[in-house]
Amino acid sequence: MMLRRCIILLLSLVALTVTAQRRVTPVENPDNKSKNSNENTKVTKPGERPASVIEMQDMEGHTILVDTILGVEYHDTILTTAPKLIYPKFHAVTVGVNLWDPLMRCFGQQYGGVGFWGELSLHNWIKPVVEAGVGTANYTPDDGNYKYKSSIAPFFKIGVNYNFLYNSNPDYSVYAGLRYGITNFSYEVTDVIVDQGYWGDNEVINIPSQRTTAGYFEFMVGIRVMIYKNFSLGWDLRFHKIAHQGTHLYGDPWYIPGYGTKGSSFSGSFSLSYTLPLRKPEPPVLPPGADE
Repeated sequence: MMLRRCIILLLSLVALTVTAQRRVTPVENPDNKSKNSNENTKVTKPGERPASVIEMQDMEGHTILVDTILGVEYHDTILTTAPKLIYPKFHAVTVGVNLWDPLMRCFGQQYGGVGFWGELSLHNWIKPVVEAGVGTANYTPDDGNYKYKSSIAPFFKIGVNYNFLYNSNPDYSVYAGLRYGITNFSYEVTDVIVDQGYWGDNEVINIPSQRTTAGYFEFMVGIRVMIYKNFSLGWDLRFHKIAHQGTHLYGDPWYIPGYGTKGSSFSGSFSLSYTLPLRKPEPPVLPPGADE
């Protein structure tokens, strides 16, 4: 009996020893090894982002890509196309008056009016603009064979400016802009002299007043310079194109308020403006010890 118990105990100890030795060196499944190797060496298609690459924000607020396996950081050219902006979002409000037509009328121009505009500066970069004003015409050509009159009528414009110097001193700007304008006005042509030739006297006719609506686009480039405190002067050159207008029994209008004469594709503006700052740019955050 005692011998049997000793044999059983000895066999049990041997079995435990063998089991412990087998657990020390685990065996990896060849299929799993092959599968993991394929995942690590997976080739991505051109333009496709690997699954291990994630988006993060750097200290300057730019979007960067980080490879979580290799630990490599790099910029995504698509995600970082927006420039770094140093001025606050709602940077300033500017109001101005266009003095071009009033000045030209002092030199004999027989048409024009006055326009006012307001501009909201976003980061000193993108600037939505609204314009409003009035225009009129009382024109007689040099040969005096007719008179063109347009009643005083309002015009409205909406658009945006792009400031190329968005991270520079806001006292100076070089910009390009786009506008859509619309106006409703009436016009008439009187004392039209019709030459009857050799066999008759000249005939004078009058074309009755007509009312119409016209819409147009303007593209401009210009500069603006602060001259005293928050007062600035600005100049721009405008190219405009009629977008739509009504049909007229006696011909199209010669002058369109806010647009100018129909025979010219270019006009200009000269503005005096005042800028009201909304927020000042925040000072850059320096790392610890940088100011010592």
